[in-house]
Amino acid sequence: MDETNPIGLFLVTSGSKGDRLLFRYPFCSEIIKDIDNKRSKKCPYALLNDNKDDLYIFQEENLESSECSLSGFDDKLLSTLFAVKPELCGQKFELKIENVRFIGHPTYLRHISTREKTTITMFHVVFALRADASYSIVDCYHDLCHRFSIAIRHEEVRCNYLTSQVKLMQSAHDEIAALPEGHNESPFNLILLRSEMAVQLKMTFDDLKSSGIVRSKINNWIELSFCLPMKVHRLQDEKLLVEPEDINACLKDLRPYHGLLLLADAGELLSSLPEDSSPALIRLISVTSPLKNLQQLAADADIILSHVFQLVSHLLYWGKATIIYPLCDNNVYVISPYAPTNTYSTLETKFSEQFPNTSLLAILSQFSLPISLSELDNPMSSSYQQAQRVQMVIWMLQHRLLTQLHTYVYLIPSERASSSSIQNEELIEDTTRTAKMMESSDLSSSYQSEESLPSPSHSKASSLSDEEDLSLREQDSIRQANLTPLERDSILRDASHNSKDDLKNFIRFCPYFRGRHHLEEIMYCENIRRSHLLSLLDKFRNILITCQFEDTAVVALNKRL
Repeated sequence: MDETNPIGLFLVTSGSKGDRLLFRYPFCSEIIKDIDNKRSKKCPYALLNDNKDDLYIFQEENLESSECSLSGFDDKLLSTLFAVKPELCGQKFELKIENVRFIGHPTYLRHISTREKTTITMFHVVFALRADASYSIVDCYHDLCHRFSIAIRHEEVRCNYLTSQVKLMQSAHDEIAALPEGHNESPFNLILLRSEMAVQLKMTFDDLKSSGIVRSKINNWIELSFCLPMKVHRLQDEKLLVEPEDINACLKDLRPYHGLLLLADAGELLSSLPEDSSPALIRLISVTSPLKNLQQLAADADIILSHVFQLVSHLLYWGKATIIYPLCDNNVYVISPYAPTNTYSTLETKFSEQFPNTSLLAILSQFSLPISLSELDNPMSSSYQQAQRVQMVIWMLQHRLLTQLHTYVYLIPSERASSSSIQNEELIEDTTRTAKMMESSDLSSSYQSEESLPSPSHSKASSLSDEEDLSLREQDSIRQANLTPLERDSILRDASHNSKDDLKNFIRFCPYFRGRHHLEEIMYCENIRRSHLLSLLDKFRNILITCQFEDTAVVALNKRL
């Protein structure tokens, strides 16, 4: 059983007439009846078929019975457990009993209604989960219970919504209780026929199990939208494990140079938005393209960049989009280690429907080794074929079949620099001392007459001091780069083959050469072209190494079970 699925849902009220469990779903008695019907249809003397053995049948029956793990909880017991004291209302409720964890948010009603006198003092919507559900799942269900309590309380204040629904449920319980003993009809079936609130709770339970997305309208007035991100992302890939903490980690590493890739058609996504959705969100979805970064999207949609980041976080949370680097010829892709490579996969069928007469496995084989899009281009291909190839790459990125690799740079000093590190340290100190002496001599010479102007030999020494002063500034910049003595020695020795401008630029980029920033980030932060950056790295290739791996912002959204 999926740990994200709820086991049960309950509505409990407390007041002057006592505590009462008014509604629960599903009805365990009905589930047991269904299981008994299935078992009664099986002949004990029938031969095993369908490649099933005794162990498989035992596991299957245990799985069915686990769905009804709440059958041992009596309604009276649950009403006593969930009807908490007023001091515990307005905060998270969590109770673990054996293999079940109950989550809720009890709400206290303190004479908030003036239109009709009510005896209800507290109501509580509770979800039952597996005891081993993660804390992220528990927090999400508590948030849903809190949303329900706010909406129901608001409608109770406005029009006595809860009071009227409770009366319908209580009357159904009383009618069933008045029937003769031979009748085993459940009052909850009758409640579903009469109570709009019970129907909303049932639909919420079913939506959580099927899609993880809840869109409800309490009393046809208050819209309640909720998303269970773990369930939503797992429906896209059953091995995908994306929790709210992972989305927050992605947003922490999100930069304006990143791009947004919609996982559904823009038209379908716009039509699925609620009526009161943000106009800025509609504009952002309308202009979204895998070829644009977030900064370009902000300009095209006329939205400030910080607001774009907030809208992107909503799309990520609801599983409607993912983060990529905008498509360009220099992007390097490789097949994902989690991509299904079997011949008759469901993705193979979807790909054939989208791109007829094209094999998904044949396209994926081109990415067996890391390759850039420019290397895939055939000069003899038409513009239509090139556009078709780009659409295939977008489709594979949407289904997480490809992984983009970025180039990270590491500064690795050579071993030869260690022998001369002490000498270079002494040279730096001598250069500093000489520069200070030259500054004092220049200051004293400013008060001399024209007769005491320096001789040609002195002018030669002055020009030498200028060169040493320039070297001093370079040494200062090296010190500010927080380099080790071994790294400084390697840079100085390798700088003899390059110009001073190259050395200055290299020293300025040294903080990026720790393996935490890829080339695209360096290009954005330093406003430098890729060709210029690659040329600079090539000049200092003796003390640099490069590696290729994923962007940290993208890795957070691709965690697996």
